[in-house]
Amino acid sequence: MSKGQAEIINNLTGKISGSIRVAMPAYIESYDFKTQKADVKIDMQELYQNETSLDYPVLSGVPVIFPRCGGASITMPITRGDTCLVMFLDRDSTSWLLGGKNLTPKSMRSHHLSDAVAIMGLSPFTSKSPARNNTDMLISFDGSEITLKPKGTIDIHTAKEINVKTENVIINCKTALVKSEETVAVECKSASVKAQENITIECKTANIKATEIVNIECQTLTAKVSGTASIECQSASIKASGTIDTETPNFTQIGNMKIQGNIEVTGTSTLTGNVDSTSTITGNAIKTASGKDLATHTHMYQDVTTVTAPPSGGACVVVKTPTNSGQTN
Repeated sequence: MSKGQAEIINNLTGKISGSIRVAMPAYIESYDFKTQKADVKIDMQELYQNETSLDYPVLSGVPVIFPRCGGASITMPITRGDTCLVMFLDRDSTSWLLGGKNLTPKSMRSHHLSDAVAIMGLSPFTSKSPARNNTDMLISFDGSEITLKPKGTIDIHTAKEINVKTENVIINCKTALVKSEETVAVECKSASVKAQENITIECKTANIKATEIVNIECQTLTAKVSGTASIECQSASIKASGTIDTETPNFTQIGNMKIQGNIEVTGTSTLTGNVDSTSTITGNAIKTASGKDLATHTHMYQDVTTVTAPPSGGACVVVKTPTNSGQTN
């Protein structure tokens, strides 16, 4: 091969390779989340062999690629200026994008600007990475984070609140700890919480609402509320093999309460209604509303003679009855 022929072949190869577009960095001009189409601007210029350069046109209707398969999907918000990687398909993809299956391409174009797709995530080195280390998987957005750490630890941090809406919630664990500086609200049809050891809930306000059943089974349950605790449900069942400790400034029970077993009151107990009991009531000091100590309270009696006038012609009847003449302590 002569030198001239080699130069011709090299020039032809250069022109062919230069006209094949594979992938380039770009940024988003606009985005439609309903169709997942974007208008994309390639973030570099087309360089020609005569050392001149021109801007690429804005690519319209570019499909944006997010993970999606098996009925599952992950989508992310896209804003103007977000960077991405634009790739150019080998063949005319018009028919396929319209839902066609195994169709002949409409044209012979290859690696054309019209067959671009955008993959989000490519960033320049000047853009700071959100990663804090090289051991955790981090999902973050607008101040909220989910961190998957080695050995099975998951940290969830939200900037504002977590909303869970479902028909049934089942949490099975060895130890559960819920801490809230303000409010914990759970609203569902049925909730089941089972812990082999301890459940600790510390918050300012707790609201638990269930239209049917709330079941809590554990060895030890500790509830500390500095403000208000409200539980509204149709039926509630609390079972503990150990101890249930409740600390609150006020405890109000409206309705009937049935206690099977012993009840111990170390403070003041005020009963404003009727108390029916088949058991013995004992205490250091059991007093009436007027302050009478029932442990030392006594009564004194004396006989009173009553004469009843008989019917006409009969004899008088004398009746002796005891009557309360006073009371002493």
